[in-house]
Amino acid sequence: MLAPTVASEGQAMVDKKVGKHEKAAKKKAMLEKAKRDKAGRDKASRDKASRDKAGRDRAGRDKAGQAATKRAGSKRSRRSYFPVDAPAVARAVEEGVLMSRTALTMATMNHIIIGAVRDKVDYNPEQVAEFVEAELHQLALEQAELAEHMKRLQLEFPPLLKRSRTIADYQWLTRRRVAYSALASELDRLNGDPDFISEAVDASQKWAWSELSRAIEGRLDVAADLRSSPEYEYEREGRLHELRDDLAALATSRASG
Repeated sequence: MLAPTVASEGQAMVDKKVGKHEKAAKKKAMLEKAKRDKAGRDKASRDKASRDKAGRDRAGRDKAGQAATKRAGSKRSRRSYFPVDAPAVARAVEEGVLMSRTALTMATMNHIIIGAVRDKVDYNPEQVAEFVEAELHQLALEQAELAEHMKRLQLEFPPLLKRSRTIADYQWLTRRRVAYSALASELDRLNGDPDFISEAVDASQKWAWSELSRAIEGRLDVAADLRSSPEYEYEREGRLHELRDDLAALATSRASG
């Protein structure tokens, strides 16, 4: 009867050890599962945080874009406060063309007179036309430079909607900039107009001959007054020589024209 008892006790010890191993294995499996669950939760949390951050970033970009659009719209709306009076610009361009024509005629007239009297150059309408074109181009450049200057002032002194004085100044700068730019464009257009160039040459030629004629008549008057002077006969030959030179230059210029 002893042998079966010993065998039973041995079996019990084996079952006990097996039970301990099973418990340990279960515990280990539970710990590993808990770790995996925790890792899964951590990953899910990180993914959610990343998605939330991406969402906030998109929302921020969208908001910034909307703000930029609003600012752009605000700028466009501000520009609408500074309309340009087209008829006023047209009048300014017309007046500018008249003043430019006068300046062009005077400069060309002086060019013809200096060429005839000082440089003894025969009148050449083609050369005078080239001078007119160069002067007209320079006048157009001056107006374009003035327009650019107005633009720089507008950038340097933008309008402040809460201060009416800055708005009035900006409006004035806008009108001047547009007028200068339009006048520069019109002068460029006239520079390519053969009729305008021809008219400018003819007008300058007539003014030059008129000025030369008055100068010669003035010298004749002085000569007539000096006949009673004791030095008249002594200086007569020199005055006649100067008069002959002036008449020759005038005759040559008229014959060439």
